[in-house]
Amino acid sequence: MAYGRHRAATRVAGPSYTPHPGWRHLIAPGWRVLVDQAEALAVIEDLVEDQDWRADKRAAWSAILRQLMCGMDWDTGLVAALTAQRLGAAGDRAPRTVSRVIAWARDSGLIVVVEHGASAEFLGTDHGRTPTYALVTSTPLPELPAAAEPDLDGSRPQLTPVVDESGDPTESLVENKPLNDERLKHPTPVEPSWLLYRVPESAPERTDAARCLLGRLRLDHNEIARVPLWRTRALLKPWWDAGACPAGLLWAIDHHPDRPDHHRGDALRGATDPLRVLGHRLRPWHGRLPQLPATLTGIRGDYMESRRPPRLAAPAGTGSVSTVRAAARAAVDEHLRRLRAARGSTTQPRSLGL
Repeated sequence: MAYGRHRAATRVAGPSYTPHPGWRHLIAPGWRVLVDQAEALAVIEDLVEDQDWRADKRAAWSAILRQLMCGMDWDTGLVAALTAQRLGAAGDRAPRTVSRVIAWARDSGLIVVVEHGASAEFLGTDHGRTPTYALVTSTPLPELPAAAEPDLDGSRPQLTPVVDESGDPTESLVENKPLNDERLKHPTPVEPSWLLYRVPESAPERTDAARCLLGRLRLDHNEIARVPLWRTRALLKPWWDAGACPAGLLWAIDHHPDRPDHHRGDALRGATDPLRVLGHRLRPWHGRLPQLPATLTGIRGDYMESRRPPRLAAPAGTGSVSTVRAAARAAVDEHLRRLRAARGSTTQPRSLGL
């Protein structure tokens, strides 16, 4: 908690507001954050229009919700730095009415509180932190109108612009044109070094399993400098010995044993010491690995060996594979020679009829 409070205080004391790095995990699947203010205003008006409220309540609550819409960030759509007094002044209502408006908007599926407020005493900063909201909707994005074909013969007075409002080329004008004028070849897929549900049982296997876990956490390339392999092996060895597999540890990192139905969010975004965060996430699971879902139970041994095509084993004492192949060819040649010899001995000479 002290580490999280220090990170929150650093963000609050910064020159510009930065939201919590894992706030997008709080948005339920099927919902999207409203970024366009015109669309957000239309959603608010439609939601208020469906309520059987008095005229004064409709006007006051609509004004409070419009103030939220005006505070949306242009990039993320988040609403921050709006106090209850400022929202209440927009609708000429007390701060307690603002709390009722926020609670109703949350129950109606209009607002998601992505970060709760905190006082200056709790954070240890000069000023506190206001709650951060996100206006959401379950409706899909509106379809963009199809771009008209350019008027090459001059029959129409205005041509369709070749770029959109943001200055980026349209997708129809962007092609994959490599320098060698050939289609790019995808690299041959490499088999994973370790099976997700296999429990490592030796030192080399624990190394492969640790690399597999780091790869799943996106820590196997640019982040490997901050995540030494020897520290990772030391952290994960007790879990391997307890019968855990990489798939089970990945699920344990994202869930708490006391609240298995709640996703804890991205653990490593913005983390300065990823291994310390992983150890903190895994600590509640000590002695509680049997509480993991049954589908994430670790399996000892190579459970994919039975699905692979069988390999021809060399007979005992025959040497390398090349020696076995040479002996097989010699045996086939000797068998064919004997067949030809037997066929020649059984053939009778024909009579010339003289």
